[in-house]
Amino acid sequence: MRQADADRWATARTLADLGELTALYLEGELGESPTYHAPPNPETGPLIPLLAAVNRAGFVTHQSQPGVPFDEHGNMQRANVSGFASGTTFAQLMTVVADADLAITAARGLPEDWKPSVVITLFNGAECTWDGGQETTDELEYSYVGICHDDAVRALCGAWQVTLIDPVWGRNDLLWPLLEKFAGRTAGLVRRG
Repeated sequence: MRQADADRWATARTLADLGELTALYLEGELGESPTYHAPPNPETGPLIPLLAAVNRAGFVTHQSQPGVPFDEHGNMQRANVSGFASGTTFAQLMTVVADADLAITAARGLPEDWKPSVVITLFNGAECTWDGGQETTDELEYSYVGICHDDAVRALCGAWQVTLIDPVWGRNDLLWPLLEKFAGRTAGLVRRG
């Protein structure tokens, strides 16, 4: 990781700090994140303003992808996002998405694996990418210790790990508007309180 990026990530102490830094990474102000050592994937481009707002609202994302309809090569994707949330943020997020037609998984960081994986990408007709599981505390520590302050690592290890997956391949008009509602609702709570 470039030193300038490492110095910024080292300032994080809380989930809110990690959310702000993740937003800055998505917006191109930081070149790398602790878990992704390159700029965001080009398919993320149209989602960056929304994902930055979601991060600033307290849901610290670490993976997302748009839905992509089936093509002639057998490729397709389900819209999905996963990340970390405090108990309060998790409750606010669930208030917005609980009644939606989404696959939702959530767990706190555990020392052992919990991987109820859902296929989110097919490439040439074969399963290629999965999400829905939870990273172990060992995995989180491996990715973040030495980059972020110990307080930030503890916050991640104690956070809810939440995954939202649209079960309909290629659909993009459900998950993203719900996340926009969550970010707007949460921003309103922050401004008032």
